[in-house]
Parts: sequence; structure tokens; C-alpha cells
Amino acid sequence: MKKDNGQGILEYLVLLIIIIASLVIMRYYLRNTASSKLREGSDSIGQGETYRPGSTKIIKNTVENQ
Repeated sequence: MKKDNGQGILEYLVLLIIIIASLVIMRYYLRNTASSKLREGSDSIGQGETYRPGSTKIIKNTVENQ
């Protein structure tokens, strides 16, 4: 009966490794899906324009006291 105990632990260990590997692989798919949804939303707000560093101008409106 002692041999069956070692085999059971090994089977649980293999099952745990498969579950962890599937979660790691799914993480990439979920990250890419979330990224594409975020880009899609920001493109709809910005009329399809993307952020370009260096082309953004800051306009500062000040009111001077007289």
C-alpha cells in the first residue's frame, strides 16, 4: 500500500504543474486582450489619433491683474 501513496502525490504534483502552466499561458492572452480593448477605447476618444511624443504643445492661458 505504501507504493500507491507515492504515486498519488506524483499525480497531484503533475496536475498542479499543468494548472500553473495553463494560468501562465492564459496571462499573456488576457494581457493582450486588455491592451487591445484599451487601445480601441482610446482611439475612439481621440478620433483615431495616437500619442506622439514631441508633437504635443502646451498652451498656457494667464490672466494678468491690471
